[in-house]
Amino acid sequence: MGKGLGVIFTCVALGLAVQGCQHAPDPDNRTGKVRIVFKHRPMVGNTSEFRERLASFTRAHPEVDLMTEVLPNAADLTHQYYFTALAAQSRDIDVFVADIIWIPEFARAGFLRDLSDAFPPADIERDFIEGSARAVIVGGRTFAVPWYVDVGLLYYRTDLVSRPPRTYDELESFANLAKHNDPSLFGYLWQARQYEGLICNGFESIWGHGGVTMQGDRVTLDTPQARAGLDFLRGLLDRGTSPKSVTSAMEEDSRRVFEQGRAVFMRNWPYAWTELQKEDSPVRGKIGVAPLPTTTGEPGFGALGGGQLVINAAAPQSHFAASIDLVRTMTSLDANIAFAVANGQPPPRKAAYTDERLKTQAPFIASLYPIVARSRPRPVTAYYNMISDIIESEFSAAVTGIRSTPVAFGRAQLTIDRIAQ
Repeated sequence: MGKGLGVIFTCVALGLAVQGCQHAPDPDNRTGKVRIVFKHRPMVGNTSEFRERLASFTRAHPEVDLMTEVLPNAADLTHQYYFTALAAQSRDIDVFVADIIWIPEFARAGFLRDLSDAFPPADIERDFIEGSARAVIVGGRTFAVPWYVDVGLLYYRTDLVSRPPRTYDELESFANLAKHNDPSLFGYLWQARQYEGLICNGFESIWGHGGVTMQGDRVTLDTPQARAGLDFLRGLLDRGTSPKSVTSAMEEDSRRVFEQGRAVFMRNWPYAWTELQKEDSPVRGKIGVAPLPTTTGEPGFGALGGGQLVINAAAPQSHFAASIDLVRTMTSLDANIAFAVANGQPPPRKAAYTDERLKTQAPFIASLYPIVARSRPRPVTAYYNMISDIIESEFSAAVTGIRSTPVAFGRAQLTIDRIAQ
C-alpha cells in the first residue's frame, strides 16, 4: 500500500480515526490527573526495559496518568494516521515516535512543538551523531529528540572470505570466488523491492560512487555519480552477483536467506545481527560486519534510519511539562544504553559508545560507532514523503531495466523539482 492512501481510508483502516480524526476534549481524566498519551509502533526484541522506563516515569510523576498505544508496524500507514490526526489538531496524542524522514514535513506543517528551550539545538548538535542532529533541527529549531538509530551495514561470511571487501570490485570478486567454490551460493543480497528500503540501498550506492543527494536545499539525483551508483546495482543482477529475487526482497527476505547459509554478503540493518547469532542459526559464529564498500576503498556511508520522540503541537499546554519529562526519560544517556543492551538498537548519543556499560554488555553495538558516525540521512526536506514515491518508482525502473538510468533519473529530477518549487 502506497504513501498516497487517502485520508478516508486511513481513518477507517487503522481503526483509530474515531479519536484521531476529530477535535477531542481535554483528555485529562476525572481523577484530576494529567493524562499523557504516548503512541508508538511495536517495540522489537526485549520490551522489559521499555516498560521499566515508563514505570520509572510514572513513579516520578504521580500526578500523571500515562497511557501507551501501539500503532501498526507499517511505516506508511502510521505516517498516514499521524498526518490525518495532527492535521485535525487531535488532542489525543501527546508524545509519539516519528520516523527520521518525517520531521521536516511535520515541523513545516506546524504539527510539532518547538522543543528548543528544553533541548537547545547547540546541545543536540554536541551530544548526538551528526546525521541524527541534522534530521531533528529544522530552521535552526529543535522539533524532535533522537531515540535510537539504524544504519545500513554489510554482513559477510567469515568462513567464506578472509576479510570484508573495501571496494565494489572486491565485493564482486570475493563473491564470485566463493560462488566458484560453492555454486549453490548467492553472492550479494540486498533489498530492491519498490519501497523505502530500495531508496536506502540506492542512496548508499550513490554515496559510495562519490555522489550526493542534496545540494543546498535541492534534492539532486540526476548526476553522473548517481547514475553510476544505480548502474552498479543493476549490474549486480546482470552479472549474476545478486539473484533476481532481490528485486522483490525486503529486509527479512534477505535476512532469512542469509541466515540459511545461502549467501556470501548481505546488506541489512543492525537488528539482523541478533537474529543471526541465535543458537539455532546455521551461521552463528560465522558472521562479520563492516562498512559498505565504495569505489575508492574508504569506508562507505550507511543510510541513517531510526525513531525520534516528538510532542504534538495541538496537545493541551497543561501536558507540556510532563511530556518534556517523558521525552527526557526515554532519550537520556542511561536510557540510550539500556535500550541498546536490551533491544540491540544503536544509540544516537555519541557518549554512549564510549561508556563501559555499552562496551561490556553490548560490544557489537559499541563497535558500530565508526559506521554510525559516518551514516547519512536521506534528503532532509519537508517534501520527502512526496518525492520518495517518485524515487522508489524510478530507482525500481532503473534497477530492473524497465528504463535506462539516465531516463529514470531525468524523469525523477524533473518531478522532484516541480514538487519542491
